[in-house]
Amino acid sequence: MDQNLKRLILKTSIFILSLSSAWWLIKSGYLQGLIETILPLRFISEIMAGVLYTSFLTSPISVAMLIILAQENNPVVTALLAGVGAVLGDLLILRFFREKLSSDLNMVSKQLQLKKVNSFLQKYRLDFAIPLIGAIIIASPFPDELGLIMLGISKLRYQEIALISYILNTAGILLIVLPINLIS
Repeated sequence: MDQNLKRLILKTSIFILSLSSAWWLIKSGYLQGLIETILPLRFISEIMAGVLYTSFLTSPISVAMLIILAQENNPVVTALLAGVGAVLGDLLILRFFREKLSSDLNMVSKQLQLKKVNSFLQKYRLDFAIPLIGAIIIASPFPDELGLIMLGISKLRYQEIALISYILNTAGILLIVLPINLIS
């Protein structure tokens, strides 16, 4: 079996396991109990939910935490604090895995023949599309790795990536917690 296919199967299996774990944590009430235990320091729970929001392995658990936190807290404060955690997670991923992320992007680029797409974007002066798509991915509840790759290859400085990440992750988290808060 091809090595890339094995890696894809492994990552998909781990993500499904993470989704299952998040579902179990919500249904069992264990996550609710854990958050209530940390009640005097609830802001730590919100920041931790933000840190977990960035990785494909932990994003389902983060969304589960945000759903629980959104039921009892101010959604704007929750989003602002979770946004701080998300920036910390994004910068941690970018700092330690930038080279690995670049090599993964090169591999995907070769397999999907993205050089043609890239030359098309440059020809019609649409170079901004790659960082824009990366920004959309970061704002979504989907894991941030691909979006970080797209922002990372755009040669932005860490401070710029941190600001963009904060604004986009906070907006994405607010879109999750606001409806939950309004419903409950």
